[in-house]
Amino acid sequence: MKNKGFTLIELMIVVAILGILATVALPSYQDYMKKSKRSDGIAASMSLMLAMQKARGNCALYPTTLGASDNCGTRTVGHGALSSEGYYAIAISGATGNAFKITATPKFTDSDCSTLTITVNGTNPNGLKAPAYGCWD
Repeated sequence: MKNKGFTLIELMIVVAILGILATVALPSYQDYMKKSKRSDGIAASMSLMLAMQKARGNCALYPTTLGASDNCGTRTVGHGALSSEGYYAIAISGATGNAFKITATPKFTDSDCSTLTITVNGTNPNGLKAPAYGCWD
């Protein structure tokens, strides 16, 4: 009579191989997911920076608050407070006639890039991005 099936040794070898693959693949997958979520924050920050500069072209000062539409009287820029996918909260601070700071705070745990900021001023008219190490790639 022939036995059909697998031996315990064969099953344990398969389990060991799957464990090793999971140990290697899971951290890579988690890093990939963080980077893909981070791109949502980058896109929202850059979109807000463009909206701020567009609003400044029409008004005397940069907008100080986020809103539904541009309004020079209330210094509001037409941009939402969340990124398009909702992974980041977006805020404006220090808005004057020639400077502003955009802060994108993740709504998930990102130990590498806890907060993304763009600071635009006379010294950095194109925006100084922080943190500088690999978060904006």
